[in-house]
Amino acid sequence: MTANPGSASAPLLEVEHLVKYFAVREVQGLTMVRNTVKAVDDVTFTLAQGETLGLVGESGCGKSTVSRCLTRLETPTSGAIRYKGRDIATLPEKQLRPLRREIQMIFQDPYSSLNPRQTVGAILSTPLRVHGLAKGKEKARSQELLELVGLNPEHINRYPSEFSGGQRQRIGIARALAVEPKLIIADEPVSALDVSVQAQVMNLLSRLRSELGLSFIFIAHDLGVIRHFCDRVAVMYLGKIVELGNKQHIYGTPQHPYTQALLSAAPDINVVRGIPPKERIRLVGDPPSPISPPSGCRFRTRCWKAQEICATQEPPLEDKPGGGDDDVPGTGDEHVIACHFPEIKSTLVAEVTR
Repeated sequence: MTANPGSASAPLLEVEHLVKYFAVREVQGLTMVRNTVKAVDDVTFTLAQGETLGLVGESGCGKSTVSRCLTRLETPTSGAIRYKGRDIATLPEKQLRPLRREIQMIFQDPYSSLNPRQTVGAILSTPLRVHGLAKGKEKARSQELLELVGLNPEHINRYPSEFSGGQRQRIGIARALAVEPKLIIADEPVSALDVSVQAQVMNLLSRLRSELGLSFIFIAHDLGVIRHFCDRVAVMYLGKIVELGNKQHIYGTPQHPYTQALLSAAPDINVVRGIPPKERIRLVGDPPSPISPPSGCRFRTRCWKAQEICATQEPPLEDKPGGGDDDVPGTGDEHVIACHFPEIKSTLVAEVTR
């Protein structure tokens, strides 16, 4: 079940100008210097009920920090996070507890996210007791959750060490579902798994999304996983969103140079089919430090189209000529790009639609 992006109903989640800075100390010579890591710097997006938004980008771009702010594992430096119209960015813990039932997180590492000293039954019943759910029936509910994620309910007394990596991640998913949430934040939930197991877990998440009417914010490096699972995609670079649109726009008509570079680096199945491979875009250098990001456009130090304006003016995230809804008929969704010189890579359209 996916939401219609063109629906007039109020968004489930609205994130406006989200900022998260971290104070750090560094030794420079004989002096201890205080600096600020600009992990997330002015991020804005919305999420509709039943929709799935994918966050992609290089390691260190701020994806996981966004997820931790949305779940209030981190308190934002500034900005608004409105869930069902209520700003939860600065709510105290006492007022946050009821909302934690509705916003749950699936973590990346199934090995470290489960307490090795607790049985699966204890792991699943803990959130039920914390929120006062299934009183007196915690065991039955825990077994029901195991069955829901494709595990044997009779294994409730086993410990995490007795399960494989894929099975542990299913337990993590069951724990997130225990309190019947509306929104799931999945922070690279399959990146630590074998490829064959990844497919099984992704199929499970797709089924649960459909059956339970869940909304997802899905973080991943794998562009194939994002394309398969998500309705819309936000591409992040150095703490900012540089391109956002539905997956037909992002994969069919990418306009930001960084998005084009990411797609060109993805494995190309067309080579196996005997079709000439697409042109590979090779970025020069490493991403700049989030402590001292470049002026103007943050991607300009690695961009082959950078000009003088890119160093002096930060490009706003906005709709560009040729990037609107008319490019992909029937999608009814925005396509916004933060670039002074956006360019459609039409060659990617044929590869996506072939």
